[in-house]
Amino acid sequence: MKQLKNRLTGPMCGAALCLALTAAASGAASAAGGATAGTPRSVVSAPAVPQGSPVIDAMDWFVSHKGDTSYRDRCELAVVTAWKHRPLHYSAKDHWLSDDGARHTQGTPPIGAFVFWKTWSPNWHVGLSDGRGGVWMTDAAPNGAIGYKSNYKTAAGGTYLGWKPGSP
Repeated sequence: MKQLKNRLTGPMCGAALCLALTAAASGAASAAGGATAGTPRSVVSAPAVPQGSPVIDAMDWFVSHKGDTSYRDRCELAVVTAWKHRPLHYSAKDHWLSDDGARHTQGTPPIGAFVFWKTWSPNWHVGLSDGRGGVWMTDAAPNGAIGYKSNYKTAAGGTYLGWKPGSP
């Protein structure tokens, strides 16, 4: 599995493959279906999210920016950029407290949902859900790099608040 992970986590790994990989590594089904040549389908199940949809495009943005440190401490900008929006909120805190989408505090956030934490920062923190319990976010790796965390509730080191639907 480690060799497969190393082979599929390069810059050519799309959200569908990357999500399938992270789900397979955690024992869950993939968030986006379809195996490639040489990739077993034993743990892959297709979601109701077609390839090329705005949700997959938002996830692809995070995958393609893995390791990027230019969004350090600018999580809100990263998630709206992934969704191809213009910035609407100054911070993750403003986004969570806004009336532009229902706040959910129960259940696993669906793929592409904004996931929020109250952190030590006055601006709080936001990432994007992979739909399977993991999250893509800024400040997930050294120097504020974009990366993946497998547990959305503890990913940001603060108090998990909940999620809001992502939107194209």
